[in-house]
Amino acid sequence: MISSVSEQLYIFLATLYGGMVIGFIYDLYRIFRGIFRPKKLATLIEDLIFWIVIGAAALVVLLFSNDGQLRFYTFLGFAMGALIYISVLSPYVLRCIILILKIIKKILSKLLHILLFPLRKLILLIKRPCRWILKKLQPIYLKVRRLKQLPRRWAKEMKKYAKLILKKK
Repeated sequence: MISSVSEQLYIFLATLYGGMVIGFIYDLYRIFRGIFRPKKLATLIEDLIFWIVIGAAALVVLLFSNDGQLRFYTFLGFAMGALIYISVLSPYVLRCIILILKIIKKILSKLLHILLFPLRKLILLIKRPCRWILKKLQPIYLKVRRLKQLPRRWAKEMKKYAKLILKKK
């Protein structure tokens, strides 16, 4: 099927845009890996998921722009779009995303602090009487522990005396 130059230009620009989207997805992937620092198996799984998402994004762009036909200029458009995004836009986008994540983290931290305030007060309210009770019960606990060890000490002493008596015979 022969396409006009304007159609080819539209397809090229669509794949250029698709390459920029792929570059953005790569930035998100880099941020995700920077935050979670996965081990080898998790990295393998994440890489597989990343390539599936990239393939799906490229497929969607190709299907909507030129019914899924592969041409050299489509590959060129994807590559140039990704390179333009990574070299020009990526530093700014990374800074913005990291700033947004820091703001979200700060908001969630404050919200968690506010939500846990009653729980901390309740624990403090329960902790004071428990300390007082434990302080009062500690001498009783020590006496019970000594009494509990008596049979073991008696058995040890009996073995010692039994060995002594058996040696004399």
